Amino acid sequence: MTAVHPDIAAAIEALPLVDHHVHSLLTDPLDESDLLDALTEADHHWSRETALDTQIGFAVRRHCAPVLGLEPFADTETYLAARRELGFDEATARLLRASGISHYLIDGGYMPEQLLPEQRMATLGAADWAPIVRLETTAEAVMAEATSGADFLSSLHEVLDREAERALGWKTVAAYRCGLDLDGAKPTEAEVLAAAEAWFALGSPGAPSRLEDRTIVRHLIWWALERGDTVQVHAGFGGTNLRLDGADPAGMQALCAATEHTGGRIVFLHCYPYARQAGYLAHLYPHVYLDAGLSINYLGANADVVVRETLDLAPFGKVLFSSDAWGLPELVLLGARLWRDSMARILSEYVEVHGWPVPEAIRIAELVAWRTAETVYSRSFAPAAVAAEAA
Repeated sequence: MTAVHPDIAAAIEALPLVDHHVHSLLTDPLDESDLLDALTEADHHWSRETALDTQIGFAVRRHCAPVLGLEPFADTETYLAARRELGFDEATARLLRASGISHYLIDGGYMPEQLLPEQRMATLGAADWAPIVRLETTAEAVMAEATSGADFLSSLHEVLDREAERALGWKTVAAYRCGLDLDGAKPTEAEVLAAAEAWFALGSPGAPSRLEDRTIVRHLIWWALERGDTVQVHAGFGGTNLRLDGADPAGMQALCAATEHTGGRIVFLHCYPYARQAGYLAHLYPHVYLDAGLSINYLGANADVVVRETLDLAPFGKVLFSSDAWGLPELVLLGARLWRDSMARILSEYVEVHGWPVPEAIRIAELVAWRTAETVYSRSFAPAAVAAEAA
């Protein structure tokens, strides 16, 4: 095994991170059941042994315990006791700030009623934040007020335009709703109207059915991309209401090809076990990007696998960092900690074995950490020192 190059390790450790896809945190004090449930994507309750005898369980005990003043691998009772003694704000602030994340792009569309206001999370983490808005959730809210499919469409774009004033980007959960094997063609107005009327007919007044219509989902994606905006796409690993084989980003190749000249950008999130497929699409199409968020946390000591795959075919400037943490500040910290460690090991190998110059390896890490996010979201995330130097 190649030793980690000290200059690379130090540089990566000092990098600020833009967490371009993350969720807020649970508001209630955690008991053991809450903690264990939040460490799995499964719907059923795991036993302590099952939950902690996992890569993510070991990672929490290894990397989070010291931040709370404990020895690595402290047992669950000791860990939860330290959390309670510190109090919610202090424990949360310690874990978030230890991540070195400077900006959060927060998707507030999943179970928001259980989560902290986004500004409070950002304040606890001493970071800036901006919202990412879910396309399907927005459409469902509009349909809940609609009196027909035509009425839905007449209001939809007005609401989306209003949301666009605050959103830094959009997210689609098509993988959960209809799968990513989407027709690439832009739907016609007649097709969208027919789909809207069919969707309206499935629900009842004020209670629309879940949006699972492929035509409307494609319409939403096309709308955002033709605005020149960024659309995050859930791909790969997820919960039990997702068919994994329908979450392969390769299914969206036709849509990627058709939208190349819209001016918008597509970012595949998570991707595991399809990071190579997402990297292939990022290689082929100039507006396609990817990350390995969520996957890194759950792979723990094996996170190098997916981080390395993001660096296979994709141009290095097409890869972003995210934690995709939901509910627990531990997951934010793990996303950052494991990414830093994996990048340090992988880039050290490229230097020691393949002769890459150290400054070039550090530059690649900086691209993923925050610079590529500037391109994707058309916003400056530069650290103060870099911004001052460029002024």
